[in-house]
Amino acid sequence: MVFGFNTDVKHDGVVYHVQTETRKDGRFETVVYRRGEIIHKVTSPTPQPNDSSADEEVRKVLEEQHRQVIDRIRSGELESPTA
Repeated sequence: MVFGFNTDVKHDGVVYHVQTETRKDGRFETVVYRRGEIIHKVTSPTPQPNDSSADEEVRKVLEEQHRQVIDRIRSGELESPTA
């Protein structure tokens, strides 16, 4: 199953769009956009769970990556210098 999250985050008057999804090549990818321009990208390998709760485990890891990037925006760590 494919999972994904999209969140708009406002920080210092600038709206950042955070998009996280599973990729067909076995990666998770989180991309941060500011005014349509990619300003940050995080990729990580998709975990390989081995039981009946596999989809739930993958969703949790994907959601955690998404949340961590949002936290970095809210802390000012990913502020764009031209925002």
